[in-house]
Amino acid sequence: MNNTDKYKRDFARVLTLLMLLAALFVTDIPVSADTTDSATVSSISAVTEKAEIKASSNTALKISWEKCPLAQGYVIYRRESTRKAFRRIKKVSASRTSYIDKRLTSSKPYQYAVRAIRKENGKYVYSRYLMVTGATRPAIVKTRIKAASSSTMKVTWKKSSRADGYRIYRRPAAGKWVLVADVAKNLTSYTDIGLNASTKYVYTVRPYKKGGNVKYMSAVKLSNKASTPAAPKVTPSGDTSNSSVMSNTRFTAAQKDVMKKILYAVETGGQVYGNQKYGDFTEAFTNSSTEYAITIGAGQWYGTEAQRLLKLIHATMGEDEWNKIDTGNHYVWTAICNEDWTKYRIPKSSWRARVIVKLLQTDAGIKCQDQLMYQQIDEYEAEVRKLGVSDPQAVGMFINIRHQGGYGAVTRVLGKTAKPVNLINVYRALATDSGGQVGTYKTRQAKVYQWLLTYMK
Repeated sequence: MNNTDKYKRDFARVLTLLMLLAALFVTDIPVSADTTDSATVSSISAVTEKAEIKASSNTALKISWEKCPLAQGYVIYRRESTRKAFRRIKKVSASRTSYIDKRLTSSKPYQYAVRAIRKENGKYVYSRYLMVTGATRPAIVKTRIKAASSSTMKVTWKKSSRADGYRIYRRPAAGKWVLVADVAKNLTSYTDIGLNASTKYVYTVRPYKKGGNVKYMSAVKLSNKASTPAAPKVTPSGDTSNSSVMSNTRFTAAQKDVMKKILYAVETGGQVYGNQKYGDFTEAFTNSSTEYAITIGAGQWYGTEAQRLLKLIHATMGEDEWNKIDTGNHYVWTAICNEDWTKYRIPKSSWRARVIVKLLQTDAGIKCQDQLMYQQIDEYEAEVRKLGVSDPQAVGMFINIRHQGGYGAVTRVLGKTAKPVNLINVYRALATDSGGQVGTYKTRQAKVYQWLLTYMK
């Protein structure tokens, strides 16, 4: 090979290398003058295909990136709003692949960019920059808990400045942490339902700040410990061990089961005793022009009761199992935590509705529906007995009225009922009633009357 051929070959190699570099070193979007060196800004390739927030605390964020072979160093930029330009905060050596940004404000989002830098022909050139968003964590909040009943706990906490919301976790004395709920940033209390009686619990409320698609939560601070009281004891006659506490249930377990089957039958069971449809979904305004929200489940839980049921399912099922059904961005859970359920309405054919039905039909969904129904029967029975009604069959009919038409319907029908207040006299009063659904659905009342006569002993 002569020297001319050798020079041609070497020239071709150099030209190829220059073309490759030219593909890397291209003009980039300029940034404001106070963010860069005085040299002309152009770009090589992107620093890396991956930049991330590696760690977060109340006052610091750790940014990491993959090494760029062409880099002679890296420049880190930061901004606190997409409406502002990036400002240069640090230049580090080529051996570095992370940087800790300190003295930040707690519970605040920040956006970063990392750019590779090298010197060419006496001037600095920069890579395109990848942006990554994170947030510092909120300060911990003080949490207090107090048992409200044998199955409920009232959780309260101090407001956290700039938090985007709160995540509530619960743990029994001998158990694991479970996620109870995500709640809105304006709330400072939550009532947790479906707990075990005579059980000691501890909670933690963790405020969070959103940074990109991540919720950066505060550190864990435990609440005080509190125990739920024992469930009221029921004697074979139906009296509680403490007759002075009128709010306690007096139905036996068998009587409550009869009441559950009756309510399920008239709500979703086709008026067949013992039948029910756990996966029922009813759109707003289907049954009445005053029903502004959706109604779900075997017991036809409406509006905020539907929200309450779904929160109970979430707590019982656990976040991991829930997310297997509520996939994607977990839109149903977001709606549960953030929508106004007094008027929450979605079509039956919608994606969210189909997810809700799937959740209702799980083992946890069925268990929670039965649990909530028994709890409502307890609550409604206590209301009725406070009004002076003691006959079990009459109490059962008023529970049916309460579930169908609300407390006002109970007092309205009771005011028409002749003494003694027994089942036949309540049913005769119903025959004269014309208020709302209670006065309209005569077939339902006849079915309930017959079932109470047959099964409520």
